[in-house]
Amino acid sequence: MQLTVGELAHGGAALARVDGRVVFVEGAIPGETVEAEVTHRRKDFWRAQATVVLDPAAARIDPPCPYFKAGCGGCQLQYLAYPEQLAQKRQVLHRQLERAHLEFPIERIDVLGMENPWRYRLRGEFHVLRRGGAVSLGFYRKHTYQTLPIDACLIHAEAIERALPAFARAAEDPAAAGVTALQFTWAPGTSDLLWAPYPPGSADPSFGARAAGWIPELNLNDDSIGMDDAGRHFRVRPEAFVQVNVRQRDVLYERAVAFAQLTGGERAVDAYAGIGMLTARLAERAAGVIAVEESPYAVRLGELNMQLNGCGNVHYRRGRVEDTVRHLDESVDVLVLDPPRAGCTEAAVEAMATLRAERIVYISCDPSTLARDVSRFCAAGRYTLVEVALVDMFPQTYHIEAVVKLERNA
Repeated sequence: MQLTVGELAHGGAALARVDGRVVFVEGAIPGETVEAEVTHRRKDFWRAQATVVLDPAAARIDPPCPYFKAGCGGCQLQYLAYPEQLAQKRQVLHRQLERAHLEFPIERIDVLGMENPWRYRLRGEFHVLRRGGAVSLGFYRKHTYQTLPIDACLIHAEAIERALPAFARAAEDPAAAGVTALQFTWAPGTSDLLWAPYPPGSADPSFGARAAGWIPELNLNDDSIGMDDAGRHFRVRPEAFVQVNVRQRDVLYERAVAFAQLTGGERAVDAYAGIGMLTARLAERAAGVIAVEESPYAVRLGELNMQLNGCGNVHYRRGRVEDTVRHLDESVDVLVLDPPRAGCTEAAVEAMATLRAERIVYISCDPSTLARDVSRFCAAGRYTLVEVALVDMFPQTYHIEAVVKLERNA
């Protein structure tokens, strides 16, 4: 069918309508006319793939990765010139805020992109494909659980890419038959590569040693590695959350600290604190920081990392945010939160709002849950949204990272 598409939706597809039905057209840029093939039909919407571009946009480029054209689901926007990727993401973020009835001018959304939007991922998960005794590593094809074998990935660090053939060979051993995926984490500036099998424990102890025999320039570790951030040193394990783009992580955290406006006397809460990379930055400028984290593994690492970095004014509290912050006795000046993609439960928002912090800094990797939660914080005139920054952590993909600042109303 022939379609003229409109706005880009969160997810990377452009919107069109056929007889009143919404069609999400992948591979199309707003304003283009395309021939499209319907790939999925559902009661409330269709999904389609652009097959021929009849009226290409000026921002259309030839995707540099051959696996993108083969249907790899890792990236969605390689056909879109990088400046236009940023412009479209800004539009998506603004529309999500509007839908949550948050008035914020689009021109005031600060967009912080990358000078070089490639080779930025320091962590990746690769699925195992077994065919006739041979093993390949790769990513799922779009909207399937079928693995597309790959030899290279332009958004991952080259250290991870170099490791793929060795781990594929090691996975051919019958002792690794239970391994379905491998996760890699590289420590920038080092030759240290952390690996972990999925499911956990599915590879015998010799698995990493076999792979290491073919990667002499890398030091493999299946437990933990050290990672530097802003002059500090952190221990990282496979199950620990870290921002995967080290260059933009610094941009994101610096903006979050700037939004917090710490002058040395404030008491801060870092909710969903993880292993403490942002916590340590806050601790440098605050009188004290309470780090709230539910994961026992992250709490143990976080406490270790605070000791390693001399952050004696940080105290970890283990538990769910909605349960833990209700029992804080201290007054709180600044609240910082970086929840999972699903955002906060309504109970967590209400519990954090009762802290009556002067400022709230919210980091999010999903614009829809960000808008929903900010709207809850602003309910009944409690807070006002005053700053929004889009930090492009995931170039070539539809993913949007944002950090916002709220101020408490008198």
